[in-house]
Amino acid sequence: MIKGRYDDENLKWVPLIIIAVFALPFLLKSATFSYKYYLYVINMAGIYIILTVGLDLLSGFTGLISLGHAAFLAIGAYTSAILVDQVGLPFELSLIITPVIVGFFGLIIGFPALRIEGMYLALTTMGFGFIVKRMIIALRDWTGGSGGLQVSNATLLGMDVKSDWDNYFFIFTFTILAVVSGRRIIHSKLGRAFMAIRDSEHAAEASGVNMAKYKLIAFFISGIFAGLAGVLFAHTNNFISTDHFDILLSIYFLVMILVGGMGSIYGAVLGTLFIVLMENLFIPLFEDNLSQFIATEAGDIQALIFGLIMLLFIIFQPLGLYGMWLKMRIYWKVFPFNPRKRFT
Repeated sequence: MIKGRYDDENLKWVPLIIIAVFALPFLLKSATFSYKYYLYVINMAGIYIILTVGLDLLSGFTGLISLGHAAFLAIGAYTSAILVDQVGLPFELSLIITPVIVGFFGLIIGFPALRIEGMYLALTTMGFGFIVKRMIIALRDWTGGSGGLQVSNATLLGMDVKSDWDNYFFIFTFTILAVVSGRRIIHSKLGRAFMAIRDSEHAAEASGVNMAKYKLIAFFISGIFAGLAGVLFAHTNNFISTDHFDILLSIYFLVMILVGGMGSIYGAVLGTLFIVLMENLFIPLFEDNLSQFIATEAGDIQALIFGLIMLLFIIFQPLGLYGMWLKMRIYWKVFPFNPRKRFT
């Protein structure tokens, strides 16, 4: 890894980042363009950050590749919608119960990881995504089937969180907590066990790491993060359907942590912001000039773009955006004492 002795943890900038995050809506509102669309896009980025932090704990730090996180997101979204709107549970209670339920689904899917790994595990989790989609359609009395389900606004202490403005502060409070929690986990005994499994399962087992226990814990924690993201997704969009949770979305999440830098919580944040902003802030600028044919093939074009991004990052920047940032930090720390020698 690049970090080594140059990665001295300086947390003085963290309060400044938090202040900037909560000041961003006011800056957008004061701009001349319509800020509501951009607030919605950033809200989606915040929700996805929560999920990708959990996915990075599983795939980046533990080395267990998952193509089923769109399914975990769907379970969280539908569970919260049913608990709040049909069972009548308070939203605050659903915010606690739903992530735990999704965590137990992660625990169930984690059992195959005890015997299989790599591509076979990825295919198993992908199959889980197809099963969840069929279950949603089969349970149409509860879920609305393929027609989708209307979802109420989030309610906190009797107050409706109904606008993108309100949702922003609500979502990013949980986003910051998710990032902080992720950092705490990787610097704990649990995180060290995850990284030992990723680096070498045989060496980890020889060192006394309980493989079954920590792999299941990794899936459970990742499911909790995805479940929380699902709750926020449902009550922010106010409508969910099976179209929101296809296999491309799971690939989308993997692209995010790959671009940001696998095995880095900050990388998951940077990669998610990069992909979501690139897709929603830049591509739409050109949609009016595209032909009707190209507009109807938007999904294929998106898949092509994601594939190219993955290829380029794997070849030219395998450590991702966060790795690039660390290289820049190291460069300036050792400059002018032959910094190029540090990267050979």
